[in-house]
Amino acid sequence: MTSIFSKIISGEIPSYKLYEDSKCIAILDINPINIGHTLLIPKKEYVTYMDVPDSDLKHMSVILKFLSKELIRIVGCTGINIYQNNGPSAGQEVPHVHFHIIPRFDSDNAISQPNRKNMKPEEIKESYELIIKNLSEFKKVKRSILPRKIKKQKTQTLKIKVKKRRD
Repeated sequence: MTSIFSKIISGEIPSYKLYEDSKCIAILDINPINIGHTLLIPKKEYVTYMDVPDSDLKHMSVILKFLSKELIRIVGCTGINIYQNNGPSAGQEVPHVHFHIIPRFDSDNAISQPNRKNMKPEEIKESYELIIKNLSEFKKVKRSILPRKIKKQKTQTLKIKVKKRRD
């Protein structure tokens, strides 16, 4: 199913494009939380963050950083929220992954703080044990999934002897 974002990317629906390259597009949100509210969208249609290839996520991370810095400079905000929803229960309205870059201003009250749960220490410990037990399965295969560390190359330094000046 073609999402509204795919139609924007193809040009079927007009938008205010702030940035575009071969992998992604950034547009102004038509229902902004604050001035400059931007959406960064991969051109390929992926439903959730977990569906996006790592190489595309790395690329988009650089673009998120660039756009965030520029929005701070241009609109004069004092902060930025970058968030992304996965699935309807998390607030995802369009089934095409996208990142919100929202300029924030002191006391704008634009986004309320999340309601935190009061969990008992034993409940936190129980959730930890469940998660860490299941993460151990991932640890067994992570070497084939995660990128390997790049070995540091030795760098050459220029050594210059300076003669002391005598007066």
